[in-house]
Amino acid sequence: MDDILKECIDKMQKALSSFSIEISKIRGGTINKSIFDDIKVDYYGAQTPLNQLCNINTNEASSIILSPYDASVADEIVKSIQKSDLGFNPNNDDGVIIINVPPLTQERRGELVKFLNKQSENYKISIRNIRKELNDKVKRMFKNKDITEDKEKSDLKIIQDQTDKFVNLIVIETNEKEKEIINI
Repeated sequence: MDDILKECIDKMQKALSSFSIEISKIRGGTINKSIFDDIKVDYYGAQTPLNQLCNINTNEASSIILSPYDASVADEIVKSIQKSDLGFNPNNDDGVIIINVPPLTQERRGELVKFLNKQSENYKISIRNIRKELNDKVKRMFKNKDITEDKEKSDLKIIQDQTDKFVNLIVIETNEKEKEIINI
């Protein structure tokens, strides 16, 4: 496989994977444990990922139960969740943390769809920036006479085709997530 094509696919695939991870954190019809992936808790002076300090269970779409492996850290877990932008108000019930998840209102769904579309646009821009970077690289190679004019045209077309493919994949994922948010 051509180096430019490989670099193009690798970079665009990383952007798509990052987008998929980001939108998995947006609450849709069910609660996904991945919404807690970015939360860090101060555990004896070290910022420790929440999922390493407790067992996370979801009870349908109405509540989340966190069972810390060390009950002494429960208050720190509550503080970390409150500081996050998830909008949850956790309760420490004798070392077990219970989060009652309010149902999504129509207004909140609209906000989530707006946020989703903003993220989608940011990642499409990211894909287009990768295209620009690689197009510039190919043009420099042609200017330096490292590749022929036919090779330049071929590489530019391949880069554009990959750009179209990855932007389309982002659009598909966005549409699926939007349906999940709206049709709860």
